[in-house]
Amino acid sequence: MKNSTTWLKSRYLTAGVLLDGTNESITDRQEKVPGFKQSVMDALCVLQIGAGGLGGEIAQGLVRKGVGKLMIFDGDTVESSNLSRQLFYKEDMYKNKATSLAKNLVKEGIKKTDIEAYPCMFQKAAENKVDIKCNVVVCAPDNDDTRIYVAKLFYKITPVVFVGLDRQASTGYIFIQKPNGPCMACALPRTIENKREHCPNVAAIIDLVKIIAGFVLFAIDSAVMERRSNWNFRQFFIAGFAPEIVRTVEKKPDCILCGAMKGKVHKKQGAKVKSK
Repeated sequence: MKNSTTWLKSRYLTAGVLLDGTNESITDRQEKVPGFKQSVMDALCVLQIGAGGLGGEIAQGLVRKGVGKLMIFDGDTVESSNLSRQLFYKEDMYKNKATSLAKNLVKEGIKKTDIEAYPCMFQKAAENKVDIKCNVVVCAPDNDDTRIYVAKLFYKITPVVFVGLDRQASTGYIFIQKPNGPCMACALPRTIENKREHCPNVAAIIDLVKIIAGFVLFAIDSAVMERRSNWNFRQFFIAGFAPEIVRTVEKKPDCILCGAMKGKVHKKQGAKVKSK
C-alpha cells in the first residue's frame, strides 16, 4: 500500500486573484457579515464526501469564500445526465468525479486553496489510513451506509454537516452533528431503520441543489465561527406545500447510534482551526 499522504491523491492549487492598483479586499463584503471571520476560513480544512450536484455547489462556494484546504472523496464517474446540474463539462465525461471537480474548481479560487481529490469511496480511503484530519466534514453522498459510517467515525472529534435530497427533487435537509452532541440518528432515525441505498436515475434538478447548498455553506460557518444560528436541523420544501422545518434536535439517551457509543474511545482525527 502506498503512503497515506499519496494514496490515490491528486492535488490542485488555486492561485488566487491579484488586484492591481487597488486596496480593495476581495473578501471585503463577506468580512462585513456578523460573525464571519476570514482568518478562520483561510485556515479551515474541510473534508467533503460526495462530488455530485450538492458536492459541486458546496465545494464551489467554499473555494469562492477562500477555504484553506478542501479534501474531496468520490468514487463515481461523470455521466451525461450530470452535465445539466453538476460542475462538469463535456471533457469530463467518464472520468472520476472527485478528480474532475477538483480540476474545475481551480479557476473558481479567489485565494490560495489546496484541493485534494481522492477517486474512491470515503470508507475505502479511511480504511487505507488516508490522513483525514480536518476541521469540519461535509457528508453529501447518495446512500445511508456512508452517512452512518461518517456519523460514527467523527462523532467524538469533528463537526459533520449532513445533507441530502429526496428522490422526487422536492425537499432537502441539513443536519449539523457536533462532537458528543445529538447525532445523525437522533435527527433522522430512519437512516438507521430503513437505510437508503445508492440511487441512480432518480429525479434531480439544479434549483433545489443550489438552495440546499447555500444552507450547508452557512452551517459550516456556524460550526467553526460565530455566525449565530438557532437550528441544527433544517428541511426545505421547494414547492411550498409543506412548511419549512427549522428546529434544534436534542440528544436521545436511547439513540441506537450515539447511545451505543458511550464510553468508546476513538482515535483523534480532528484538527483545531487557528486564526492567522
